[in-house]
Amino acid sequence: MALFSHGLYDQDPSFTPLFRLLDEFDKYSREARGSNERPRHGGRNRASTFNPRFDVRETDSTYELYGELPGIDRDKINIEFTDSQSLVIRGRAEHAYGATAENGGAHDQPKEPAGSGEESSSQEKTKRPFEKFWVRERPVGEFARAFNFPSRVDLDSVSASLNNGVLSLVVPKAKKHEARRITIA
Repeated sequence: MALFSHGLYDQDPSFTPLFRLLDEFDKYSREARGSNERPRHGGRNRASTFNPRFDVRETDSTYELYGELPGIDRDKINIEFTDSQSLVIRGRAEHAYGATAENGGAHDQPKEPAGSGEESSSQEKTKRPFEKFWVRERPVGEFARAFNFPSRVDLDSVSASLNNGVLSLVVPKAKKHEARRITIA
């Protein structure tokens, strides 16, 4: 007798949720220690990465992928087929922080007296205001997601759009080859 019904688990388990949980725990433990550094592996800092979430839906004629990529420009996203059934989506998320007139201009500094000359202008360029992030929840860094389709797809008819931070891809299935009888003349 089965402990779980077939609806509660999949025969081919995906470890993505487990890896996402481990990444979140690692991120939390680094923030709790007050360290923003990534752990060192082989003497190098690992690049900041994240895993965007995707929904993949299959219909009779297509595979549809919907991925959350908020704040990422379309020119920072690269979509390519590495072979006839494998799709890779890569990109980079960057967030710029700067002062605006509305928030009081965090970069505005009191001016030095007129007698300081060149020395004060070079100090102003190197002196940066104190900044501290209390919370950083938005993903920053590079990402890559790979999808392998179980059947052949029509590479020439794939369409993609980015709207309101959601990347939508429609990948049509390739038409099945039908047996053809050839008559001998």
